[in-house]
Amino acid sequence: MIRRNPARSALLASLVVLLAACGSDRSQTDGGRAALGAAKAIAAKMRAGKAPAQSPDPEQMAATAKASFEGPLILAEIENTGLMTALGEYGRNGSVRTYSTPNKQTLSFRGGVLIASRGLGFDLMSSDTGNAVALITGRRSGTSDRSYRYLDGEWRERPLPMTCTYSSGAARTLSFAGTSYATVQIDETCQAKGQSLTVTNSYWVTGNGTIALSRQWIGPALGHVTVQLVRP
Repeated sequence: MIRRNPARSALLASLVVLLAACGSDRSQTDGGRAALGAAKAIAAKMRAGKAPAQSPDPEQMAATAKASFEGPLILAEIENTGLMTALGEYGRNGSVRTYSTPNKQTLSFRGGVLIASRGLGFDLMSSDTGNAVALITGRRSGTSDRSYRYLDGEWRERPLPMTCTYSSGAARTLSFAGTSYATVQIDETCQAKGQSLTVTNSYWVTGNGTIALSRQWIGPALGHVTVQLVRP
């Protein structure tokens, strides 16, 4: 059972959900640019018949969230919709941490690796990560079997098994929300078993195994989510 902190749950009500508008600002930090990467898709709809909207500033969003919520925070953008939002930690269940928006849209992570979503539509119901978390947080190359689960037309969970490979890339320093992270990029390439589907995820991992920034696949309908750590 997920343990919820009542005080933190109350403070979640003050977090602001913001919609990404037009494209990225090259003057932003590395983390900010990554968080803005997919906003263009929704921009045309927002601009139709209206004056151009100003792009959200991820640093400002993070500062507002930090001032409103005392616990761990992330900033997330779902690329296929352009929705960018701050999420506060809602509860923990062992190694799983769940983050929530004020209207209870949630993302759950094991060691910083996405394993479930709720309230987004076409949700990732659950995920078996195999030894993926150990490889990613340990910044090691290797292989692992993973399985994503989604509801079918009869509301039953169906697995999508994959075989994944992991490779380390360049070192990179990320600065966001007042904190700098010395990271190494870990790339994850997953091939669906018996299908032509290939999924690529990327993680920027510190020496102590913290995932400071990631781009992770939710599912076929929602595509990827970019997750930036605001407060551990």
